[in-house]
Amino acid sequence: MSEHRYPTDALIGDYLRAGAGMALTGLPLLLTPLNPYVVAVLAGLTALFGVFGLLTALRHLRRVELGDDGIALVGPFPARLAWAALENVSLRYFATRRDGAKGWMELRLAGEGRRVMLDSRIEGFDRIARQAAVAAERRHLSLNPTTTTNFAALGIRMAPGAGE
Repeated sequence: MSEHRYPTDALIGDYLRAGAGMALTGLPLLLTPLNPYVVAVLAGLTALFGVFGLLTALRHLRRVELGDDGIALVGPFPARLAWAALENVSLRYFATRRDGAKGWMELRLAGEGRRVMLDSRIEGFDRIARQAAVAAERRHLSLNPTTTTNFAALGIRMAPGAGE
């Protein structure tokens, strides 16, 4: 079994974005009288940035335990997904530039009504993705072509027909 966490330096940007968003949308609510419609919009945005900050903190507090029998999120709101129960695997790439040179990957695993979602900033993401790919092949899951292509970008070759 191996343990994986999101490093603090990988999440600093998210914490800063959440804090800046809350400050920019929340401070006007506290400092000036505003039209009720503007208050509603700013309050909604402040809440949205607050939720983003809480989700970042949750990601930071949890650890991922990866084993031969499954994957588990340990910490607040724990979750466990056995490889034998895996029903869906999706690996997506999100580019931050037009040329696709920079970005991140998001791995989604689902089965038995449970979901595990991780992004490529977590330590050992390649290892987690490799284990998910092996489990998907063992379960003979049909993967979409995008997922198969993204596994290939990580150097993980899927069996012929896995992306069909």
